[in-house]
Amino acid sequence: MQTATAVGAILLGSSGVVNFDIGVIDFTRMNSRTIVTEIAAAGVLLGSYPLDWLIRQTEQYQWAPSSEPVILAHGFGGNRSNLLALAAYLRLARFDNVTYFQYPRWQSIDDSAAQLGHLIEEKGGESGVHLIGHSLGGTIARRYAADAPAGAVRTLITLGSPYSYGQRSPREIGIFGDDDPIVPAPIDDMLHPAAFARIVVLHDIGHLALIFHPEVLRIIGTELRANRASETVHAAT
Repeated sequence: MQTATAVGAILLGSSGVVNFDIGVIDFTRMNSRTIVTEIAAAGVLLGSYPLDWLIRQTEQYQWAPSSEPVILAHGFGGNRSNLLALAAYLRLARFDNVTYFQYPRWQSIDDSAAQLGHLIEEKGGESGVHLIGHSLGGTIARRYAADAPAGAVRTLITLGSPYSYGQRSPREIGIFGDDDPIVPAPIDDMLHPAAFARIVVLHDIGHLALIFHPEVLRIIGTELRANRASETVHAAT
């Protein structure tokens, strides 16, 4: 089943394995501003690898977290270092219980979703978790959330994640770049009514820069604060 429009760069096979058809990506379709931001984002991602090593050395000395868990899932071929900037923003926004979900590159989506489920069982407790995934990480998070126990997922936000027009993910906030050659933004009129809770398409943004875009960070912060466990309790009382 094809999970993107136009260029169809990422395809979701019936076996749940993602196939990358790089040959159909036409980077000449991207405008100059997007190309610059994508190159800058790629540079930041490369620079994050040694920084991640330093952070790992200090993790044992960090204080006990006070918020419900936020789990970040990287994209295809990436690792947790790609999401360090997002994790730093979340901590500034008072979500200090951040966990990274990492998975083998060629593992099927179903197997990765099951692996994510084990992590959520370990970290979630009774409060549930907030899930944020970039690219393939968002698709895995969506697959888990589709069959998750009630209350297990408080928030589901995907960034440039492969999708299908017939999917049903009524709690998902899907954020896309209008100049993304890998996962083009969906066409609203073609989507199933329950495909997403909401879609946000940002102007002059490609695939990698979504992780760092100020509007993406604002949306994430707003959604997580609205879905805090404490906020839900206050609303119920």
